[in-house]
Amino acid sequence: MKKIISSRSALVICSFSTLLFWSLSLISFGLAVSGEPQEICIGLLLFSVCFGFGCFLLWYLNRAACVVWIKDGMIKCKGLIYGFHKECAVRAIQTVQIKYVHREVGFGTFVYLVDDRAPSYQKFFRIRKDSYICFRKNKKNLEFLRSFWSGEVEK
Repeated sequence: MKKIISSRSALVICSFSTLLFWSLSLISFGLAVSGEPQEICIGLLLFSVCFGFGCFLLWYLNRAACVVWIKDGMIKCKGLIYGFHKECAVRAIQTVQIKYVHREVGFGTFVYLVDDRAPSYQKFFRIRKDSYICFRKNKKNLEFLRSFWSGEVEK
């Protein structure tokens, strides 16, 4: 059972950004504890903004850089941390499309497994719960695709 990460660039960018914002939230919390009334207000405000944005990036990381594998004729996709999962039967795949994604973290060219759900442009927004399973187009991931898909790949 071979597993791949759907987007390594999203993994790196979101991990680094999450750690950066959580570090900034610790620094701002230290500023809030220092004692002066103005510093307390500014520190608490910065803490809440930095910590909240770090949590949002962690949520995004869970969806954008998920693990994809195939098991018993099902393609499964699971978030890195917890809770996010999708699956699709290999026989339910209608087409495989390659699309360039420019509006998300970890942008680039992705391979989308279009299954038997009703087609919609929003299904190509890869962090949605009802989106198609996708992974970055590279040599290793195309080999993974060819291990279960022998049909045509649309560009």
